[in-house]
Amino acid sequence: MPESLWQAAVELARVHGLHPVAQPLRLDYMGLKRRLEGLPAAQKKAAAPAFVELIAAHPTAVAECVIEFESSIGGKMRIQWKNSSAPDWATLLRAWREAER
Repeated sequence: MPESLWQAAVELARVHGLHPVAQPLRLDYMGLKRRLEGLPAAQKKAAAPAFVELIAAHPTAVAECVIEFESSIGGKMRIQWKNSSAPDWATLLRAWREAER
């Protein structure tokens, strides 16, 4: 499809929304969405896994907590912890990773 028609479709999508423009014109919905958002068509990367470490300012007694791990291949582990002291998170994670191999 010529670029001028894509630009016209993008302008319509700004006013009327993606689906009402893409569906009756039989346009690639995701292609129109990328153009509307100003992203190049070739830019398509999977999100990298993220890790967040939370460190308390002062160690506190934990009455109950839940530990959840999820691997990049889809394995999951959930631990419900009821104790006055926090578990050794690093050792738990390391043992689980070794078991997944």
